[in-house]
Amino acid sequence: MSGRSALCTGVALAVALVPGAGLAETLPVSGIYPAANDGAATLNTIAVENFSGESGTALSFAITDVLDNAIVGGEPYFQIVPVSDDLIDAVMRGSAGFDTIETELDDREVTKCEKRDKDKKCIKEKITIYECSELEVTFYPHIRLIATDGTEMYAKRDSLTASDSSCENDSSVPSARELLDGLIGSFASRVRYDLAPVFRDQQLRIMESRKGLNKADRRLFREAVKLTKSDIGKSCQGFAALESANPGHVSVLFNMGLCAEGRGDLVTAEAYYERALQVEPGKDYPTLGLQRIADRRRADAQLKVHWGE
Repeated sequence: MSGRSALCTGVALAVALVPGAGLAETLPVSGIYPAANDGAATLNTIAVENFSGESGTALSFAITDVLDNAIVGGEPYFQIVPVSDDLIDAVMRGSAGFDTIETELDDREVTKCEKRDKDKKCIKEKITIYECSELEVTFYPHIRLIATDGTEMYAKRDSLTASDSSCENDSSVPSARELLDGLIGSFASRVRYDLAPVFRDQQLRIMESRKGLNKADRRLFREAVKLTKSDIGKSCQGFAALESANPGHVSVLFNMGLCAEGRGDLVTAEAYYERALQVEPGKDYPTLGLQRIADRRRADAQLKVHWGE
């Protein structure tokens, strides 16, 4: 693991593994997970052009902001520089446009009492009709990340839609600008996760099935589960104490793997997840555990290339 990723993971685990920090029936697992695009994740210096199209400028600003604020291992992952800068790894180009459609909806009828008798029973009503409509905005972004040698490192094209409805008597009315800004922000966030790794601090559920344990071990298992709420270290010790007598119990094996994963011991975690799958092939919890480990190793490889380590 790179120095920066180890530092970030270690600090997070120091916080997450404090007794009482865990949530009921979960254990904390923290680490850095990979960018979706391996090639782009190796870049250091990126220039973002002013995109073309009606909403191109707004999108270029949004992407510049999210990439400039991509922090991994406590440090900015990218340097965002002007297009004129001599030290550029890649340039992002793009365009973005949008369409708006307003559709009439059924009117809203509001009935109010205008007059009541002495018993407060309504004897005269007034019905008011309010026109209603739905506003729909569709956003069309298209971006490309081109290396200085002309190689296309990354490309993304999409069509995103948001809508909102209102009637004349509503206190607020949706605006195309608000809907479009939300779509621009959503697309920019996706670009950030495509291009840079991300640190995640998760609470992952343990397996609680005690089927197959004898009465005494069922009690010890139940106590270990309860301890996830107050003392994660003792909880993991409780699961470990059950292993020798139950070497083929899926819940014990998986929970031991999750404890190891939470400590950052991915080799041990991987071994426990594989043992659990030997007992129950295809079991989702250990399968997902192995995928997390593969993802973290992929992220570590990205970081090593990116930081030149």
